[in-house]
Amino acid sequence: MKRIFSIVLFVVGVSSQSMAQHQDPSWSARRAIINEQCVESDSLCNVLHTLGTFEGHLRSFFMATSNHEEYPDYYALAMGGGLGYYSPIIKNFQAGMSGFIIYNMASSHLGPEAPFSNRYELSLFEVHDPDNHDDLDRLEDLYLRYYITEETHSYIQFGKFHLKTPLINLQDGRMRPNLQEGIFGEYNDWKNLKLKAGWLWKTSPRGTIHWYDIGESIGVYPMGRAINGARADYAGHVETSGIAILSAGFNPVKEVNVQLWNYHAPDLFNMFMPKVEWKKKSHSIQWSAGLQYFWQSSLYNDTLSVERQYISKGEQSHSFSGKISRANTVRGSDWSLNYTRITAHGRFLLPREWGVESFYTFIQRERLEGSGDVHAVMAQNLFHLDKAHQLSFQTMAGMTWMPALSNAELNKYNMPSYYQVNLRARYAFKGFWKGLRADLMYLYKGNMSKDVEVSSAIYHNKVDMHHVSLVLDYYF
Repeated sequence: MKRIFSIVLFVVGVSSQSMAQHQDPSWSARRAIINEQCVESDSLCNVLHTLGTFEGHLRSFFMATSNHEEYPDYYALAMGGGLGYYSPIIKNFQAGMSGFIIYNMASSHLGPEAPFSNRYELSLFEVHDPDNHDDLDRLEDLYLRYYITEETHSYIQFGKFHLKTPLINLQDGRMRPNLQEGIFGEYNDWKNLKLKAGWLWKTSPRGTIHWYDIGESIGVYPMGRAINGARADYAGHVETSGIAILSAGFNPVKEVNVQLWNYHAPDLFNMFMPKVEWKKKSHSIQWSAGLQYFWQSSLYNDTLSVERQYISKGEQSHSFSGKISRANTVRGSDWSLNYTRITAHGRFLLPREWGVESFYTFIQRERLEGSGDVHAVMAQNLFHLDKAHQLSFQTMAGMTWMPALSNAELNKYNMPSYYQVNLRARYAFKGFWKGLRADLMYLYKGNMSKDVEVSSAIYHNKVDMHHVSLVLDYYF
């Protein structure tokens, strides 16, 4: 049923207008009846047709990785499209639904070949079915939202939806983003206090077309090592009933914003994250600074073998991330210097299936998740070549000092110290092609652990590698 629904959404949305003149007479007759029934201005049918919103999205994603010397290289070209319908707000209620279809147009072999496995390109499709090239569709949005107040967009929603928070988020660097199922709401009616809260019980990670219970989702992606150095095997053994999210944001003074976030996964862990950001503008120059702190504590209390534990009993981590930036609002440029420290108390653990960490030092295609005793620095520059912000260039360069590879307790994914450079160009088309956006990115990751021998486990898809992606999005 899910497949039929998403296929109908896509085919009808993309094809109906351009194929209208070729429709058979019976369809035209049925359409005329529907239009006649919607003539009444006060009918629900008329409201849904005239005030509702259809949104279309076509996406093409080319990705390629060139690995160190004799190790395998990969490429993939994915194309797809989707359609969503979002009703008008009727008596404070709104419904939304959407679906998306993906096709593997061309690729190298993305299935595992011991001792190698693909890390980036496969997640454009279905990570557990690398040979599936054309049966990749997913029901995405399907929710009912109630607006407490329309003016301030205070609401509560139930169902399947996109969600963006510092830790549970879209991580949309592939064909489709993460999606969540649950209940979530925002309250914005107070001048200096914004509240958000929710309970999630299912998720559909990027790189999959399936929906998983929260505990079941942990282990969909590669699991790395257990703290004893053995291969982790916790997939199917993590039990948690869901994720509770609570957030409060306020401005103690005009230039300062404070956010408090808490993520609670019963029988798994609790993550508390305060965040403070300051902004000050003088003429065309805007200075800003930010500080984040992440405190994670284990709630695990089972007796499974250590290989089957996602987080160990009593494990905790402390992480700090800060930034300072300077932006020129006239020239459209922005510079920032960022630093992250994860202490040696333990690993920063956030299931990669749930989202990407929001450290200020984050650079696309790599993470600090699964690591402890880490120092990371990153400098970033973004500038626009025109006042309309059609063309922009971004440079990100960073260095990350990791714990020893032999230290499985603090280096879950066996990652050496590395440096990384990302170059990115984005262009938004105008005129006839308005709605089309292009995004080109190149990156290189180099090894900084000079005493490490060259081996597939270390170098393959991790360091001494080139990576490029080209994304074309058309929204209509």
